[in-house]
Amino acid sequence: MSFGTEKKLNTITIILVLVLIFIVLSNFIKVNYFITAPGLALPLDKIITVEKGKKDAKGAFYLTAVTSKQASLFNYIYITLVKPKGIELTPKELTLPPEMDMEQYIKIMEDMMVESQMFAKVVALRKMGYETDIRGHGAEVVEIMENSNAREILEKGDIIVAIDGEPVSLASEAVQLIQRHEIGDIVKLQVKRNEELLNFEVKTIELKENPGKASVGIYIMTHNREYSFPLDIDISTENIIGPSAGTMFALEIINQLHPEDITKGYKIAGTGTIDLEGRVGTISGVVQKVMAAEARGVDYFFVPLGNYEEAKAAATSVKVVKVETIDDALNFLKKLTEQ
Repeated sequence: MSFGTEKKLNTITIILVLVLIFIVLSNFIKVNYFITAPGLALPLDKIITVEKGKKDAKGAFYLTAVTSKQASLFNYIYITLVKPKGIELTPKELTLPPEMDMEQYIKIMEDMMVESQMFAKVVALRKMGYETDIRGHGAEVVEIMENSNAREILEKGDIIVAIDGEPVSLASEAVQLIQRHEIGDIVKLQVKRNEELLNFEVKTIELKENPGKASVGIYIMTHNREYSFPLDIDISTENIIGPSAGTMFALEIINQLHPEDITKGYKIAGTGTIDLEGRVGTISGVVQKVMAAEARGVDYFFVPLGNYEEAKAAATSVKVVKVETIDDALNFLKKLTEQ
């Protein structure tokens, strides 16, 4: 081997070693982005058990979820260059607000999951002819965003008890009342602070993570939630958080109580929040949820109206069905031919 050849091999070896070191180190260097990727599609009869219910459906309802974690430098470079389908980078501030730590964020998401389960139980039980009761004692302010016009007005621990003169008992009610407004409107808040009732006016803003909808830039949780149900319904979601499975929870509960199998033998996945009136709300991560459903061989995918176009564009095999209410979903199922 000539001196020139040996020198060239040594140079290549050094370059390869440096590249390998960079790859290893870049996996430990975190960047200000989160990765969103397809998660699992889980059969809901394994998650939900209803007293006096049945689990003999020929088909199944599925919960769909996304996975999310903070990206490393290597993740960022790979995803930016390769652009793998269904894997996205989201700026950290759109996932985890700068004024909130991860523990606070998870606590809020867990509370939203609990509330979505309660709402699903109410909607499903009422559809099956049962009386239910769910209430809270206002919407408690957990955190105030840096760009909120309420920053110098509200305080952590304030309890919103009325908006524009309408009583508020649940956090979801507060969100709905605020979102009736146009961005830039003034919202009138009545707040309980240390047993004193205070009245404030706050100008709404638009949030990057929720475009087109009015917000006052606060994070809230239902204060002292109470509920009463005629049947025990156990929902075990373990590490899944957030409100987006509400609609599918309700459908599974209805199916376990219904004398007929409303799946008609089909695999049916979906996503969407649900409120006490059975309205289905938009969610995030719909592309990843469609992909999770297709990986499970699902036949139909229920999606909120606001996510329909994006879901339809992402689908390659599953039939995407838009629903605005729980009744839309139930009416679609009624028209299916049993297989």
